[in-house]
Amino acid sequence: MVLEVIVENIREASEAEHFGVDRLEVVSAISEGGLTPSYGVIKQITENIKVPAMVMIRPHSHSFHYDDYDIAIMQEDILMARELGASGIVFGALTKSGEIDRDLLENVVDWKGDMDLTFHRAIESANDIDKAYAVLREYGNNITQVLTSGGGDKAMDSIDRLKKWVADSQADMTSFEILVGSGVTPDNIGMLHETLRNTQYHVGGGARIDGDFSKGLDVAKIKALQEAIQ
Repeated sequence: MVLEVIVENIREASEAEHFGVDRLEVVSAISEGGLTPSYGVIKQITENIKVPAMVMIRPHSHSFHYDDYDIAIMQEDILMARELGASGIVFGALTKSGEIDRDLLENVVDWKGDMDLTFHRAIESANDIDKAYAVLREYGNNITQVLTSGGGDKAMDSIDRLKKWVADSQADMTSFEILVGSGVTPDNIGMLHETLRNTQYHVGGGARIDGDFSKGLDVAKIKALQEAIQ
């Protein structure tokens, strides 16, 4: 079982490692939904933390559509994360019409090399989420996991679709896994896990003191989250 927790800096990454978190998603500007962290943050974490670190690659929060200027930045950031030894990257992109941006995804797969790839919750903004999922399945050998709430605002809102997707991904072990996220807390992770029998969960505010990103990680909450998926 994997518990992935969002962190914004080396202090939080160190806390997460001390508390036994399995994987980190490293971001900046969580108030914007998470953007690409700085070179300094990535370097500090990759040099000092042993927990696998997935680096967000997202140059802005305006949409999940990126122009040529954005893409050039994303390429440089991916190569930087790769050079610094990140375990993987977190990425997602759509066309203007709300479909998976196949061209950019294929470029990212090439640029990332051996790093893992999480396709993030851009899938929730697709004009047809089930079609978007089917497209991602075509790239299953190159995507490590898909971070999703199943289409709802929170994971608890889309149990039926998540259950279907988890079963689908588990039926083909050569493809990506489902990383269930959005609104996952110590209060609901037990129900989610009992229903979905998934292997990966992604937690943000649910692992924080008072659910507040301006405060540190809450060891009691992390322990409760871990115990629920044992």
